[in-house]
Amino acid sequence: MAVSTHHVGTLVLTSGRIVACNPLTLPPRPLPGAHLLALLALDHREPFSRTVRPGRYPVVLSIIRTGRASSPTSHEFIAMAMVRFEDERPVRWEMAARGERSPRALRPNQRYGYRADPDITAFLDADVVDRVPDRGRQFIETFTDGDAPSWSSTVLTLDGKSGANVVAFSSGTLAPSAMAHSAYSSWWGLAEDGRPVCLITDLQHLDLQRPTLPPDDVDARNSRVRELMGHLRYGDAEMRGRALREIGGYGGEAREAVGVLIGRILATESDSAEREYAAAAIARVCAEAPEQVEFIARALASGVKGEPLAALLRAVGSIAICSRDPQRFQPIAERILSVLIQRLEDGERSLQPAIKGFVWDLGEHRPEAWELLVRLLRTGDLELRVSAALRLSHSRLSGHHEAALEALANIIIDDGMDVELRVAAANSLNSFPLLSVPARTALWHAASSKEPLLAWFARDLLRHHA
Repeated sequence: MAVSTHHVGTLVLTSGRIVACNPLTLPPRPLPGAHLLALLALDHREPFSRTVRPGRYPVVLSIIRTGRASSPTSHEFIAMAMVRFEDERPVRWEMAARGERSPRALRPNQRYGYRADPDITAFLDADVVDRVPDRGRQFIETFTDGDAPSWSSTVLTLDGKSGANVVAFSSGTLAPSAMAHSAYSSWWGLAEDGRPVCLITDLQHLDLQRPTLPPDDVDARNSRVRELMGHLRYGDAEMRGRALREIGGYGGEAREAVGVLIGRILATESDSAEREYAAAAIARVCAEAPEQVEFIARALASGVKGEPLAALLRAVGSIAICSRDPQRFQPIAERILSVLIQRLEDGERSLQPAIKGFVWDLGEHRPEAWELLVRLLRTGDLELRVSAALRLSHSRLSGHHEAALEALANIIIDDGMDVELRVAAANSLNSFPLLSVPARTALWHAASSKEPLLAWFARDLLRHHA
């Protein structure tokens, strides 16, 4: 098997709202009749919830070739298709959902996707989706041209004025595909700050064949988990890769493997792909066996840095997505946050983005969460102080409000501080039902500031709380 990548065209987006679909199944609007299949296909017209900036973006295909090149048994097909928005490497993945749906609403192993029978897939902008049904004959002629079935692609301009187009591709047959029982899912590749750097559609040709073990055959499943742990400890790179892709599927039954998976993340010889798969497996296991998160907490407390640290944090952050009960994630977030805060207090400023994310994952019904937020008010990171103070505005304890208001007041009153941070602190005061004396004093001070935006916020809040 050989894998190669091919640039197949440039996607022109006029609105930044991307649609990924089978272009031959798009019904026209208005519908010629309330046909059930047409109504179901309307969902594929809807763009993904996330948007990107309008522009021109390259489309790249990953091609798998099986068999020797130029031999009669050789075959090429498309494994994945990518729209690349930036050259930066994504640090985490999020399933692409449409409309108001959210990846967090999915059950474990559930996906959003669409079927591609016949086997044609396309990227286009939502502005021109209505023009696709008129090109059906053109798509068919493009993908049936040629003698031997093989992958192919085409770029068709749908709007001559704006240049908006559709980039379509096929693995080489218009017959129903062998993967017809599955839906093609798409994934956003996200940067550290959450912006999308690419969009990938997975055609699922890389899904591994795994042994089918009945859920009630406990002994066989436990034996398989132990076998996979052996592959992780002593196997070569290929064996480890296969084990990493499979072991997470056993969920809580693989609780004993968490320590081994963390070891793969920390190992110096592990590459980024191995760490990603290990992080995903840890998330799926800990979602059903949350007590195993203590292994992650110990690893984080040991001072791990760099790519292993990022992989461990992604593992923890993914537990909530994999969990059937989101409430079970609250003590997990508190335990990890307590470790990260300790490292922050010891001088590791690079943890600020991760801590800020966990601050917003905290629930509001556990006293342990409130104490962590109060602890953040005493850190040296001012952005974290503002975030923690804003969350404390939801507490019912007056002591929490007083501590939060004092922290915000100290930021507002400091003329040497960044004006955007002072504005954010002033705006956060609006979430409190009553303002303390230090908070009012800080607003009076800010109302006469030379910074017009800060002065406007301060005066508006003073009128509101008069």
